[in-house]
Amino acid sequence: MRRIPSAVLTVFVLLWSIFCCSLALCVALASKKAIPWVLKGIGSDLWSQYILVLTGNRHMSISHSTEKSQREKIPSEAIFVSNHVSQLDINAASFAIPHPIVFLAKDSIRKVPILGLLNERVGTVFINRKDKEGAQKAVFRLKTTLKRGISVLVFPEGTRSKSGHIAPFKKGAFHLAVQADVPIIPLHVHGTRKALPSGSVWVRSNPIHVRFGAPIYPSDCDSNINLLTARAQQSVEDLKCWHSENVSSPD
Repeated sequence: MRRIPSAVLTVFVLLWSIFCCSLALCVALASKKAIPWVLKGIGSDLWSQYILVLTGNRHMSISHSTEKSQREKIPSEAIFVSNHVSQLDINAASFAIPHPIVFLAKDSIRKVPILGLLNERVGTVFINRKDKEGAQKAVFRLKTTLKRGISVLVFPEGTRSKSGHIAPFKKGAFHLAVQADVPIIPLHVHGTRKALPSGSVWVRSNPIHVRFGAPIYPSDCDSNINLLTARAQQSVEDLKCWHSENVSSPD
């Protein structure tokens, strides 16, 4: 594919994002039953896939660390945890995960015009660590979302990394996994930091790779939050090392 100038590519990505988000909001508000299709058909197959095509990833590389984590065997009732270096991580992970996805988000997102309404409508799981009653509501919302065949994606570092180094994971997602008794599925995204670095608005063409690790069940860690968090972080670190050793394109 011919390389598109960065300024032109950035404008394309912005306009495409506005169009897809507007379409998703209209359909989600019109029909609650259509929400899984909105998340997969618009969020993944339309918005994310074509942004990846624009960044030179017509056939994005997806791999699995073990047979147990092969794409067709990935359960929908799961919390996916990923490293976070770029806004494009959302598109790469959304396209790679074979199910509709929502995110674990701060409760303050509810107050953002339009975005808060869309997230509320599609089943985003909101969390407020200071509100115990709210935490129980988050568990209920998580279970409801998962039972609809919608997975949850979390960036447990809490912010994007400029260096590519993986910061210590926050524990919110792992508390929810234990209370809802659902597996954690680690994944690592490689190449998005080069395509759209943290703090930059300029999108560049660059190969992107996503690799999944094996599911980690709360029972594997005796439902110990600290152990579950540590195992998930180590798994993402191992996937990062695999990318460093086996993928030649820049991160």
